[in-house]
Amino acid sequence: MLWSLGGPVQAAPPIRLISASSTSAVSRTEAGGAFLRGTLWETVAARHGLDPHWLYGVALQKSRRRAGPGHAQPWPYTRRSPEGSQFHRSKAEAAHALRQLLARHPPRAIDVGLLQINLHWHGRRVRAPEDLLEARTNLELGARLLAEAIGSAPDDLALGLGRYHHWRDSSRARAYGRRVLAMAAALEAGARPQADRADGR
Repeated sequence: MLWSLGGPVQAAPPIRLISASSTSAVSRTEAGGAFLRGTLWETVAARHGLDPHWLYGVALQKSRRRAGPGHAQPWPYTRRSPEGSQFHRSKAEAAHALRQLLARHPPRAIDVGLLQINLHWHGRRVRAPEDLLEARTNLELGARLLAEAIGSAPDDLALGLGRYHHWRDSSRARAYGRRVLAMAAALEAGARPQADRADGR
């Protein structure tokens, strides 16, 4: 149980890293692709017609944080801005930092939460920016956006997935989508290669 929203929320456990190298690390789950079964990831993904491994794969790309020796997981209290990525210990701490950040930078420059939702483009879809620090709220909105992106390229799944990250540049989007697909396939098999950075991208 990682987060609560009116009670505990079943969440996927951290991924165990076989190697700690940020360029060649490999992660493995104890039960292969079954580790998402019965979690919030599976519930939200099903509601939006998504494979939960795609959703989790995007989150690992966006907000991955080390979670103890040899483990990593998406982190709900992540924010990214021109000042870099920050991983806060609690929602309250992250919300306070987010308010301060908004006083220094335009919403266009700020991404929030598990799926790093941009405040300029999508902040109007929530009551307040700090709502995106809630795991369920962030996943629901992120899953909807991911489904829309996939729907924009019905004959090219890699491009559709990648448009979640970069809509205008098809080559960048497709490359990103291929990384997500490779990660999703590896998650289902029980192991995955790490992206180039140890903490989010």
